[in-house]
Parts: sequence; C-alpha cells; structure tokens
Amino acid sequence: MNPEQPRTNDHRRLSRRAILRGGGAAAAAAAVAGLAGPARAQSSSSSLRGMSSIVESSSTAPGTAPTPAGMPLSFNAEGRFTIVQFNDTQDDHLTDRRTIEFMGKVLDQEKPDFALINGDVITNGPTTTEEVFQALNNVVRPMEDRQVPWAITFGNHDEDSVEAAGTGVYERHMAEFVRQYKHNLNPPAGEGPFGHSDAQLLISGSRERDVAKFAIWLLDSGNYLPGADPVQNNDDVPHYDYIRPAQIDWYLAASREAEQRFGRTVPGLMYFHIPTYEHRDMWYGGPANHDEINHLKAKTTFGIDGVKNEDVYYGSFNSGIYAAVRDRGDVLGIYCGHDHINSYKGDYFGVELGYCPGTGFAPYGLNDGTWTQNTLRGARVFELNENSPRVYESTRLIFAKDLGVDMNPAKQPIDAPLPLPDYVTLPRV
Repeated sequence: MNPEQPRTNDHRRLSRRAILRGGGAAAAAAAVAGLAGPARAQSSSSSLRGMSSIVESSSTAPGTAPTPAGMPLSFNAEGRFTIVQFNDTQDDHLTDRRTIEFMGKVLDQEKPDFALINGDVITNGPTTTEEVFQALNNVVRPMEDRQVPWAITFGNHDEDSVEAAGTGVYERHMAEFVRQYKHNLNPPAGEGPFGHSDAQLLISGSRERDVAKFAIWLLDSGNYLPGADPVQNNDDVPHYDYIRPAQIDWYLAASREAEQRFGRTVPGLMYFHIPTYEHRDMWYGGPANHDEINHLKAKTTFGIDGVKNEDVYYGSFNSGIYAAVRDRGDVLGIYCGHDHINSYKGDYFGVELGYCPGTGFAPYGLNDGTWTQNTLRGARVFELNENSPRVYESTRLIFAKDLGVDMNPAKQPIDAPLPLPDYVTLPRV
C-alpha cells in the first residue's frame, strides 16, 4: 500500500508492468526471465529451519505437491499454540523505532510459538542493495532475537525498490536472505514468477510428534498485475496482482497429500497479503451489494467484528482461493493485511475472513497528520488448542496504543540500521 496515505486509483504506479516498460535493462531482463517459467510453490519440506534443527527437503518436480519431510513446529506440553500476525511493517533501512518497539512488546507479552509478517515487509525507500536487506533485518530482529520461529510473506510493495532505485533485489533474493536466520521458516523461493513465499507449515502434536494437528498456509498474493495490454488499461480494474491457479493447485495437492499421510484432513489457517473479493462481499452481505446499509444485516449474519475505514483493495481478478479452501474444508480462516486501517473479521459461509491492521508506524494510518493517525497500529493473535475439536479457538487484536507506545503522528526513524546477526551475511545480487 502507499506509504503515506490510503490508496485511490492513482496509487499503484510501482508495478512489474512498469519495470518491463521503463526500467533498466538488467531489471527488465530479470523480470522477463521471471515471467517465462512455471509457478512453483514450496512447502514445509523445503529446508525449513525449526527451533534447533533443519528439516531436510525432498525433491519435488515443478507442478507437483511437495511431500513434507518433517514438521518444524509443535504444540506445547499443554497442547497450546499461539500465532502472532504482524502486517505492513513497510519501511526503509531507518525503520520507525516504534514499529520495532511495538513488535517486541507484543512478542514479550504473548510469547508466541510462531510469528509472521504478512506482506509489505518493506517499502520502496531503500536506495541500495544493502539498504533493502537492512530494512528487512530491522523488522525480523524482534522475532529472531527472542528465538521465536517466524516467516514472512510478500506483498505488493516488497519489490518496489527495484523500480524506484534500481536495487535489483527481488522477492527470491529476499527469501534466500531471510533463510539465513536461525529461526526463520521460509522455504526456498524457487525461480518461478509466482509463489515466492508459499509454504505449508505443519504443527505436530504435543505427544504425537509424527502427526500433524494443524497447518499454517502462507501464500504470495503478488504485487501488481504484470503485462496488461495497454489498449485495455482501465482505471476501474484494480491493478494489484492475484493468487495464480498454479498456487491453488499446489495448495489442493498438498492438502490432499497431508490428509492421505495422516488419515484425516488437517485443519489450518491461511495468510496472504492482498485480501480476497470475499473480504469485501462479506462486509456488504454478498457480491451484488455495495451500500453501507447492507452491512447492518451482514454484521449479524456473518458475526462481523471490527472496523472498515477504507475500501477493500483486492486484486485484478478473483483468484478463486476462497472457493478452493471452502470446498476443500480444511482452512478455517483466511487473514490478510494490505488495507492498513481495516481490522474486521467474520465467518463467511464457514470460512473466517479477516484483517490484521497495519503494524508499521511509517506508512499511512487513520486520519494522517492527526493524533488518531497511529491508533490502529496493531497485531493479531491466534490461539490454538490441540485438545479442542476444531483446534483453532480464537483470535484477537492488540493495539500499540494499549501497550504504551508513543502515538505522536511525527515519524521517529532509528538513527542507524540494526546490525545483522553475526551468522547472517549480505548476499550478492
């Protein structure tokens, strides 16, 4: 999302399409090469780093479902598991200090078993390769320093520095960079054009360590619609990207494979950055409804809780991921970010749809320039219980305003980037 204010149809200029049309020769060549291959999604079989061990990968041909070789996560002795979702940390190498402070306070309070930054981890601010990786390091250190297993997904802004400053750092480079961290669970990104943060993270039982009791699904929802025909450009069509059919095929195959392996469907939650069309439809009570008066009935029908302060900025086309998970029946909820000042959730025909509001203090907030600007900076917590029939029990929001973080609307960048851990090096791009 735009780093300064809520988007209108004018706020979508940093796109892969623009890279192909007007970027440097090297960037254009890289983008074209990336668009040439098939999509390849990865799963927890792919060299996932657990708390103290590395889960070795099994070989997987493109277009086939990976076979999990191990489970990097497990329920604790009481059968509990906590997930923390951050969203839109979205800053440069001099991250607003309050973003880092808030993340740390949430982690210290909740002591989660897994944490996620769900897209727009950084923004277009970095001007060099080093600054891109410094920006990433700033916001993953709160999790890494506390030895919390963590991962990131990619949003629409994470590659923006390629066009804005020619950094040459694409999502696949970012994925390989973060995999150096001891507690990161991102799989290899692969060389395909889509799915650079796709993963199936299986959580084993507290006693049955060879049995998956729950799944965390991570998907890359893309950034901007690539390669649109300029003759058909239409400001009424959103220019954000969408989850591709190959990614949905991967999810379905991996889900069925898990069911076959464990003798039952494995319930789970799914996270990706750009919301679905159904996030909007739920708010209004259906795809044909557009007026706020329709929300009054929908709020009761779908148990909607939370606020909607801006439009739902979904992708160019309805990807079908909601229909896929609803028909499959294992994913109990889909949670996104992208729209910083939306926080609502509800049960839409058996699948919970919801938001984590923006976590970072640098991008736009609520009523920018006023003392309410930072009041929706938040994180979302999910509670799992392997001893309950549904496993997934509840979710709630935590706001920075309630943890004593400074709400001043003025930005407060750190003086210098945080140092890299001594086991992490800057890659060559």
